[in-house]
Amino acid sequence: MPVHQDIIDAIKVAIVVVDTHFAIQYMNNTAEDFCGGSLEHFRGERIGSLFEGQDVTEEALQQCFDAYETYTLRQVELKVTTTNQSTVANIAVSPIQGQHLVFEIEPFDRVMFMNKEDQMRNAQLASRQLVRGMAHEIKNPLGSIRGAAQLLRKDLKTNDQIDYTDLIIGEVDRLKTLVDRMLGPNHSPCFDVVNVHEVIEKVLRIVSSEDQTSWEIERDYDPSMPGVLGDFDQLTQAVLNIIQNAKDATQEEATPRLVIRTGIEHQFTIGTMRHPMVARVQIEDNGIGIPQEIQDQIFFPLVTGKSTGTGLGLAITHTIIGMHNGLIMCTSETGFTTFVIYLPLANQSDRGAREL
Repeated sequence: MPVHQDIIDAIKVAIVVVDTHFAIQYMNNTAEDFCGGSLEHFRGERIGSLFEGQDVTEEALQQCFDAYETYTLRQVELKVTTTNQSTVANIAVSPIQGQHLVFEIEPFDRVMFMNKEDQMRNAQLASRQLVRGMAHEIKNPLGSIRGAAQLLRKDLKTNDQIDYTDLIIGEVDRLKTLVDRMLGPNHSPCFDVVNVHEVIEKVLRIVSSEDQTSWEIERDYDPSMPGVLGDFDQLTQAVLNIIQNAKDATQEEATPRLVIRTGIEHQFTIGTMRHPMVARVQIEDNGIGIPQEIQDQIFFPLVTGKSTGTGLGLAITHTIIGMHNGLIMCTSETGFTTFVIYLPLANQSDRGAREL
């Protein structure tokens, strides 16, 4: 049996230990979540009654004992009988002193999720570096153009000529504002304990006050969820950008619908940090969806599927969530788009999290 239970419970991979009769003796927290029940409920049950999979048979498991070798399965379809849910998982079964077998079960979609997260982070880091370099190269000549237009304005005699210089100055200022928006927030977050539900409700009030559009809004909040450590105004801006996009995407729907769910995710990895718990905010809409060809780039600056969009809203949202040591992901198809934000909880941001 595991000696360091706190360490085993902190592992995101599901760990199940069975004896020589294939009866369950131990499960870590991740395994309990995966199987939909507690160790006390499953203790003594045969592993075959918990999982169904053509490659996970007692004959194959007996070979692990007989040959004292690890049995590894890649991308196998596994059905959890208690939840009646099927998933594709990587499984490793290892013998311990000929008396126990240790199952390590990792859903393949989580592996894909982490790989996609790494790829996205690297691409977005390169994108931000490119934007910063472009911003520097653009803002310098813009300053010179504005200064020259101001000097020229002083020497002009007619109102028509002055109007032209004012137009130049106004357009330069507009471009400078655009460049500043590309760079994201101009100050670091002022961290405090923030109630995510208050952020969401403020955003809904802002969006609802803009016009009389009637939304069907479903709230599925976890009232027990602790606060996150963040900047209230910046998080409001991040959520506002997502919900405003959802509102735009559902304009042509007969019944525009928005669903917002909150909850806790246990043992969740963001970047190189594994957190005991994180807050999860899920925002769903029934709009037209995001074009397939740009779904992998929607958090990059100037990428948009809207004819009137600037492509900066989601880039700013991604920057803000990153500054809060969080993660944002998106899936979309016609009639169903979901954004999910993960943020470390305030009472676990300074302790409990550990670097991988």
